[in-house]
Amino acid sequence: MEPAKPPSAKKTRQSRILLVDDDEFLLDIIREILEEAGYEVTALASSMAAFRVFSAAPSEFDLVITDEKMPELSGTDLSEQILKVRPDVPIVLHTDYPDTASINRSRAIGVRAVISKSLNMNQLITSIRSLLET
Repeated sequence: MEPAKPPSAKKTRQSRILLVDDDEFLLDIIREILEEAGYEVTALASSMAAFRVFSAAPSEFDLVITDEKMPELSGTDLSEQILKVRPDVPIVLHTDYPDTASINRSRAIGVRAVISKSLNMNQLITSIRSLLET
């Protein structure tokens, strides 16, 4: 049985995603899946580097996906800093073990979605597409 292909991006211009995860293996896999779905992806393994890249050109990104558990800045802290630069950018926080306290804190600062890393990639693409179309 062939694995299902992710739904493609439906925007006329290629949407640009900043992807941040310190697990480089997972970072590469998610980047490849997002690119196959039609997104342009900047993938970084450092939250501090991601903040520098975003701050240098905040209008270059349509959406940010960040891991929660990272050295330097956590995903929630990175999200908070990014939203200070550009409050309208949709942010998806992905985590191994989403708990109510971290979900509530993330949502309180403006994170649009908190998803489990165990989510299948079709569901991730569907969530991204929904956030980009709102």
